[in-house]
Amino acid sequence: MAPAPTLAERLAAAPSDSLSVADIVSATGLSESTVRRLTKDPQWPGPAVPDDQGEQRFPREACAAWMRDHQATRINVEELPGADSDRVTITEIANRAGAKRGSISPLPALYKDSNDPFPAADALGTYSWGEVKAWLSRRSGRTGPRGSTEAPAPAEAPTTTPVLDVLTTAMIERLTGRSKEAVKTLVRRPEVADLSSGKVGRSRVWPAATLLPVLWQLGYMPESGPLTTEQTAVLVELGYLPAKGKPTPEQAAVLLEFGYDPKGSVEHRAWLAGPPRTATELAAHYGVTLSAISQRISRAQKAGQAVPHPIETEDGRRYDPKAFDAFWNPPAAR
Repeated sequence: MAPAPTLAERLAAAPSDSLSVADIVSATGLSESTVRRLTKDPQWPGPAVPDDQGEQRFPREACAAWMRDHQATRINVEELPGADSDRVTITEIANRAGAKRGSISPLPALYKDSNDPFPAADALGTYSWGEVKAWLSRRSGRTGPRGSTEAPAPAEAPTTTPVLDVLTTAMIERLTGRSKEAVKTLVRRPEVADLSSGKVGRSRVWPAATLLPVLWQLGYMPESGPLTTEQTAVLVELGYLPAKGKPTPEQAAVLLEFGYDPKGSVEHRAWLAGPPRTATELAAHYGVTLSAISQRISRAQKAGQAVPHPIETEDGRRYDPKAFDAFWNPPAAR
């Protein structure tokens, strides 16, 4: 049986010299959301002149060339170690396939709406190695692992904290900046409790790729701007941020999908540049209670940390939103 055409070959065979998002979806079989995400990549070919309806159209040959440069080659599953019955984590998949974890971890989310989605994980966040091998073999995906003509080399001994695939309550405390008791209350909320994948030992765990977007949706993680030192450290451990340097395009795309845009939304930038705000307005903006604002300031003062100075106005005490945001979401140490 002849091998399936690659994404680049499918695009090169498209009937038009310029392609809309719908044309690319039709030619490649990728979901519309995936294609739209690809077209936002900084290196994606620039659009040609919009058509009469104002729809962006991209040069076919440039798109095919981009796919050739970025997509993976097919993998010979006979070369990959391990039994089909093995249950494997994302990290183990990367090690067995001879790929970087950062190229594997986005696949479940990236191909969630595809006609050929990435195999589903079980309650503990592990995957069937047989299903994963078959998927990697037939998929010529942009973010898949590189093909190999040799068996993957043994994984090097880790020199940093091992990459994890699940969140524990201790990690949730670090991500949210909340106390142990506050996190116990948080994880009992139905929208969080129902996502738990069980226990590892005595610790309850959650699939990181499932719970992280919920933490953003509930307002426990900043939508934009700098992350805290602890938030950055946890995301590095999980493989969603690099230990050094800027996130890869794949990492940035996944974080954006979760709800985090480091550059910030127009609304957030407008908030930071806006007039002084009352504590009540700050509480509403950060999705917390008024007492949470007071307690955070009180704890910082007791610890000898710098706190935002209130501005006395005719309408009462207010805070500069930019200064307060730097206090509430302190930048991670570089």
